[in-house]
Amino acid sequence: MKKRQTLNVLEQEFSGADAEMMRHLLSLRQDPSPALVARVRAIPAVPEQRRWPALRWAWALTAVAVMLAVLVALSPPLRAAIESLQEIIGSVYLSIADRSPDTSDATIVEPQLMTLEAARAAVPFDFDHPTRGPDGWVMDEQVRVNDLGGGPFVKIMWSNPGHAGIVFSASPAHLDDGTPVSTLIGPDSFREIVIGGQPAVIVKGGWDHDSREWAWPDVTTLVWTVDEVKYSLSTASGEISEAELVTMAESAR
Repeated sequence: MKKRQTLNVLEQEFSGADAEMMRHLLSLRQDPSPALVARVRAIPAVPEQRRWPALRWAWALTAVAVMLAVLVALSPPLRAAIESLQEIIGSVYLSIADRSPDTSDATIVEPQLMTLEAARAAVPFDFDHPTRGPDGWVMDEQVRVNDLGGGPFVKIMWSNPGHAGIVFSASPAHLDDGTPVSTLIGPDSFREIVIGGQPAVIVKGGWDHDSREWAWPDVTTLVWTVDEVKYSLSTASGEISEAELVTMAESAR
């Protein structure tokens, strides 16, 4: 399906913020790296699980996590195209900009679905994951592994019937050449907190694809780094509290 046809389908299936978030995710399309393709092809596929209706919208939230975690660090041309301020909080690197890069010509990489054990074997780094979620929330059995050109990263969803979802991601904190993975955010969108005695960052909002401006004030993302692995937890405001996000992060093992 061509990109314009895909957008028309999304506009019919989703509305308002949901459609915008999906357009955002569509804009990040790129070809997966040969190394990731080879690893995941060797892993048996996991049968599709039943989805709660709210999860259709919930995976759109991953667009915010992708933009936050990889946009600046994994694409040198995009980094060069943005004038931004740099901020370092503990081991979390932030790039603060008024506008996001133009990703209209990018292509989508479809994530590979697999078990948690398979995901650990598929990526070239060791990662932890939250072992406890808020009451009523359950970790999805299917883990998503993706690669936008700078190395694979892992996404896991926590779901609760009738709720949008909680998205967890894990990726290397540095590229192969030692460049730190910098989170691209808008101005006045973050503050420092503490997780397990170490500095971490709470980010409010996400990038709007069409305007390339910082928007989505109802999205909250917690970002922290442990042992050279960068983690994030994202959810819509009202789904769970910031304190519950911190509790989830501190349960990572």
